[in-house]
Amino acid sequence: MLLVTGANGQLAGWVIRNLLDLTDTKNIAVCSRNTETSFAQALRGRGVDVRLGDFDRPETLPEAMAGIDKVLIIPTYSPNNLRLSQNLNALHAAKAAGVRHVVYPSFVNANPKSLADHSLEVHYPTEQAILGSGLTYTILRHALYADITVSDIDETLAKGVFRRPGGPAACAYVAREDLGRSAATVLVKSGHDNKIYTETMTRTYTGADIAGLMSEVFATPVRYEAVSAKDWADFMTREWGVPAELSKSAIGTMRAVETGEFDIVSNDYQTIVGEPPRDFRQFLVDFKASRG
Repeated sequence: MLLVTGANGQLAGWVIRNLLDLTDTKNIAVCSRNTETSFAQALRGRGVDVRLGDFDRPETLPEAMAGIDKVLIIPTYSPNNLRLSQNLNALHAAKAAGVRHVVYPSFVNANPKSLADHSLEVHYPTEQAILGSGLTYTILRHALYADITVSDIDETLAKGVFRRPGGPAACAYVAREDLGRSAATVLVKSGHDNKIYTETMTRTYTGADIAGLMSEVFATPVRYEAVSAKDWADFMTREWGVPAELSKSAIGTMRAVETGEFDIVSNDYQTIVGEPPRDFRQFLVDFKASRG
């Protein structure tokens, strides 16, 4: 049986939707700290095994992991100082329950020298724990979600300005929806044991590239305006109302973007799925269509 954690999250949602197309519902279990959401209830109605599993409450995890062969451990959006212990709680519970294989969505270029705080404090040490666990594994190092560029699309189009850190540096992106497809494929298909994949679009993009594509797809002139990484936390909190603690955790990532740390292209997504992920233009076209 396959288990997806964090079932009410956005990445998990796309993974689960793809699993429903790839395998019988009797093979799918999901867990969440909230099993009574409308999404969880809908899954239960389709025959999916919905379980309680809270990374902050380790006592809930043995039952969540019981009878599972492969588990996708999706990190939470808690502050970085909590996320590693949460991941380790899930990993230890998986091993104790006899889970054979762990799939972990990590981050591009996760290593001990990365400028990205969440790579240093969460993803890289989680990867190391998985490698030392004795379990088989697949680590999926995700590029930045393309979705984050359209979180404020109405404001971007109204002002004609796309504001993000990065300056002239190019960065790897990939859509969350596409990553749901690749993760589901890894869960269902064989051949991915003990592999570390890097998942990116087939090219990288600068802020100016993205603004140009927005201008084309939305038929509205958009120009790129750089926000320095050091000012990004204040910008997120002031403009979007993001809690200051969470905003600060993004500063290192934006510094990494500015230095070109994520100017990386890989064909690993195609290796998993059999075809490349959508490019940025197609992502924007599909996003526009989804808005009606």
